[in-house]
Amino acid sequence: MVRRDGHLYFVHARAVIPMREARKLAEDFDLSIENLRPTIDRLLEGRADFLGDAARGMRFWMELWNAIKLDERLIAVEDLRDDPFPGGLDVVKLEDALKDAPSDFRFHLSSGALESFINTLPLLHPRGYLQVQDIFVKDFNDYRLGFFGPGKLDGSIVNWVNGALLKEVAERAGYDVHFAPYRYRKNSKTSILYTTPRE
Repeated sequence: MVRRDGHLYFVHARAVIPMREARKLAEDFDLSIENLRPTIDRLLEGRADFLGDAARGMRFWMELWNAIKLDERLIAVEDLRDDPFPGGLDVVKLEDALKDAPSDFRFHLSSGALESFINTLPLLHPRGYLQVQDIFVKDFNDYRLGFFGPGKLDGSIVNWVNGALLKEVAERAGYDVHFAPYRYRKNSKTSILYTTPRE
């Protein structure tokens, strides 16, 4: 999402191959421009040898990734017909959570993590705690220093989870949230989020 000039926007992105790069890719691999899309579809089916041999297929794959660009547009929250927020969050609650955040910045909504978190909190025993290990952005101001993600977590590529938003939502629901360093792997970006019911 983006907050700009006091308004909230969703970032809609799509992967595109500019025509110049598409023509070069087709030319380099002896394809017609019309056959580029079906060739990509075959590659996505998991057939690296579809261009005659696996090495040529992998070279095509690497060239394809170099050619892909992201085309983005901002859609104002109020222009969306369906409620785009995960359960437990709406535009009013989000704006309230962002009251101390920077006025202009881009951030993850972390919808899946947020919805799972909101649904798990009521399951906590009154003296219990929830512990989550992940790559968290712990403060909204951190997003002004750069856009966090994707990152590596146990060998997989993931976006950083908006821990600042998780904390705001949990505190409004009556839970305390704290972050602790992950001490089990040197120089790890992972941290530990602890949640306990507020007394």
